Amino acid sequence: MIEGLDYKAYPILFVDDEKLACEVFKAQFSDQFTIYTASSGMEALEIVDHHQIAVVISDQRMPEMTGNMLLARVRESKPDTVRMIITAYADIDAAIEAINSGEVYRYIGKPYDETELRNVLQQGIERYFLIKERERLTAEKIESMRKIARANRLSAVGTLAAGVAHEINNPLVAISTFMQMAPERRKVDDEEFWNDLYQIAIREVNRIRDLVAELLAFSKFTGEGGLLLKEVKVNDLAREMVKFIEPEARKKTVKINADLGASLPDVHWDPDRIKQVLLNLLLNAMQATGQGGAITVTTEHVKESAHDQFVRLSVADTGVGISSEHLEKLFSPFFTTKGREGSGLGLMTCHHIVDQHRGSIDVESQLGVGTTFRLNLPIDPRTYDRRKAERKRVKPEELVL
Repeated sequence: MIEGLDYKAYPILFVDDEKLACEVFKAQFSDQFTIYTASSGMEALEIVDHHQIAVVISDQRMPEMTGNMLLARVRESKPDTVRMIITAYADIDAAIEAINSGEVYRYIGKPYDETELRNVLQQGIERYFLIKERERLTAEKIESMRKIARANRLSAVGTLAAGVAHEINNPLVAISTFMQMAPERRKVDDEEFWNDLYQIAIREVNRIRDLVAELLAFSKFTGEGGLLLKEVKVNDLAREMVKFIEPEARKKTVKINADLGASLPDVHWDPDRIKQVLLNLLLNAMQATGQGGAITVTTEHVKESAHDQFVRLSVADTGVGISSEHLEKLFSPFFTTKGREGSGLGLMTCHHIVDQHRGSIDVESQLGVGTTFRLNLPIDPRTYDRRKAERKRVKPEELVL
């Protein structure tokens, strides 16, 4: 019994073609429940359509429409309504079949015991209440998640707006200064102005243009719907990106190593997006690594269980490293360790692409030693349950009780 539940607030519909049976049922149970009665299946369906009925209890043997047929119709229009059938022993097989097929919650034998039936009706209302309560809580949870998502989006927009304003305002100072001075200098042979300040203004214009291009590229990729998943051979993809970056590496006398795992499974990724991630990580590694340094690209198949498998792509460098203080902010928009050379959007985009593949990106770094980025990507994002996999990885001693 659910404490405080008002059973009269959840009406019961009793259906029997014998009017006397309907009158008796109403006289027996109207003290505790709100009772509607109907003498045919069609009349019962009319009541169900116009009233919020918690429990329908029907006699099996009725002309034109049997109890099973009626309750099957009720299930179609009001699936949450708890359905019961009253049947004589001769019709017991039909009642059991209805229970097995999910058409009815339970059956009551004829003649019924009033006390027993009262308890059954009470249980039926409690079941209906719990179904509705679960739906209400689910709806509240969904709405809460939507509010959180909206708040996160607004927060992200605010962060991006502040970052864009900061990144654009700085170069605008140089451009504005040049524009204000240009009218006075146009007839004067001012070599410093035209050679130095003019070049600074051009560079800052290009910087703004590149920033806008990065923002547009990020905005075009907003969710899993934007992924173009294809069957991909991971090692071929890794070799392609290593080959692409090698000419630049030779200029800096940086050695590129490829330690590619054997027997990797074919994966279903968006190859262009993953290439974008790898290229970004390789370029970052190039900028961090001095002459004579090395960058190593690694691939391996990680199998934690039959259903929890992924391919790990790693990019390790022997560069300057990143401080622990900066590691925490690494994937934030407009945070960069490159000074004026970076916008901080590259790693944020990488994180977004990996997340949309239902994977993860981790980074380890030590100042003066180097940095390693690891991408853990499921073989097929469409069938990978990331939340279940993460729960499995939590050790018992890590649980907070």
